[in-house]
Amino acid sequence: MKKVYIIVSLLICVFSFLISIRADSKKFGIIIDPGHGGRDGGATVNGIVEAEVNLAVAEELKKVYEEKGYIVDMTRTENVDLCENTFVKREDMNRRVKKINSGNYVFCISIHQNTYSDSKYKGAQVFYNEKNHSLNKELAEGVQFSLRTYLKNTTRTVVNRNNIYLLNKVTIPIIIVECGFLTNVEEAHQLISSDYQKKLAYSIYYGSRCILDKSLF
Repeated sequence: MKKVYIIVSLLICVFSFLISIRADSKKFGIIIDPGHGGRDGGATVNGIVEAEVNLAVAEELKKVYEEKGYIVDMTRTENVDLCENTFVKREDMNRRVKKINSGNYVFCISIHQNTYSDSKYKGAQVFYNEKNHSLNKELAEGVQFSLRTYLKNTTRTVVNRNNIYLLNKVTIPIIIVECGFLTNVEEAHQLISSDYQKKLAYSIYYGSRCILDKSLF
């Protein structure tokens, strides 16, 4: 009888420990990279500056992850670039890469906006580098599926890109989310809307759960 009691007690302890691990999601860090910033505004279309939209979406995404109990860091929290003196794109990118790689993060999500010469094109799309990390494709597909499901305004699929500096140099799972096309008037209007930015943020969060759930166990 005593032996049975000990076994039951051990099982209860193990079960309680697993619950505490799942509840204590704060030990998992996520880093968000709002693309461009400061002297590097990215694309500017009809007065809309990509770097500013990127930061607004990133801030909403940060709120969502924190609401769910995760620690969140960002490569920038203001409309600034990461260069100390004269702006050099490679220096800015290297500082982002260093910050992302040096932290204890589960994954990185880099936020951008798209443009194209033909204004008819629209829709959010996720880029990843298949060779850089084994989980990149899964994270990309999870977020892309979620964007299609919740936004209901894109039929785009993920794209494997091996010519993007950030995707090549970051060593943790990373994706780039092109939230939409600033060159599409209708979509640009949505992208600067706080309500739509929140919708984007929740869509990205739910899509990333495929990796978050794996990280918990």
